[in-house]
Amino acid sequence: MPASKNNFLDHFRWLRKACSESGVEFLVVGGSMQALLRKDEFHCVLFPQFLAVVQGVSQYVATLTDEASHFAGWLPYRHRRWAESTDKLLFKQLAQRAGLAVPPWWALADADVPDVLVKRARSSFGAQIKGPYRRSDECAIDIAQGEYYERFIEGRLLKVWYFGDKPVVLELDELPRLACDGRVSVGEQFDRRARLIRRRTPEEQERLRHRLEPVLKYQGYELDAVPPRGTRLVLEFRYGSEFMRPIDRRVIDLQAAIGDRWEPLSKAGPHFASAINPIERAGTVFTVDAVLDAQGEFWFLEMNSNPTVHPLVYPHLIQSSLPRSVLT
Repeated sequence: MPASKNNFLDHFRWLRKACSESGVEFLVVGGSMQALLRKDEFHCVLFPQFLAVVQGVSQYVATLTDEASHFAGWLPYRHRRWAESTDKLLFKQLAQRAGLAVPPWWALADADVPDVLVKRARSSFGAQIKGPYRRSDECAIDIAQGEYYERFIEGRLLKVWYFGDKPVVLELDELPRLACDGRVSVGEQFDRRARLIRRRTPEEQERLRHRLEPVLKYQGYELDAVPPRGTRLVLEFRYGSEFMRPIDRRVIDLQAAIGDRWEPLSKAGPHFASAINPIERAGTVFTVDAVLDAQGEFWFLEMNSNPTVHPLVYPHLIQSSLPRSVLT
């Protein structure tokens, strides 16, 4: 099986392998979960991060708190941030200046456009995204809150990990779909599937249903509809949705020959990395989210600093963290 960013043992295995290949000893401190790398007189520390839900908001934290639910990998620095990684509209402008495709957007309350999502310039983990809607007048936006309309482009979801300006690995996800049985309503089938994933309170289940309603309406259905048997309805369009199945995810290692299909990601790397402080740029890990449409075109959505580290990044990270004198 390919390495998974959601598996702590994969993080441990790949970091240990990268250290072994460089002749570096690798220790994990139990209390802090920091990773200590050392060889002869040299040593450095890698800092862990964890995904936690704090007061109902998903966020990365630096310590293993009770709220932490997932290990998010090790980085050789505690935190880095730049404007284009926190503001989606600034990222769009960066990409457009480089001639890269981004979905059209409108930061106008009276915009009259078809097939849109409602997003906020500053948000993460897919939070505060609404839609999709057939027309923008189905959902008003709050300009003061940084909301804007963005053209909804259906396709496979792509997340690319960059180290410096080089793409290292990508995940390609199919949108999760519900195969209708022609006997019970969409809402009932959806509830069954949601319960198979994990138990929820009635309030949590109602929130899920509320989020599903516009997605269904966009496809011409309501929760109480009974579509013909075999109808496949999209359930979610956000990256990282719990309804995505691991079997539908492709992990593609870009460390070797990148291939013609993914070459645009390599060419885009220097443009994305140009947003980072030049002093820090070469050793920084970041991700870029995109949609790969049916015609094979990339539509870039946003950039993320301090992301969950993919285990395939560790060989690059180790080589960058160690001085040349240690590697020889």
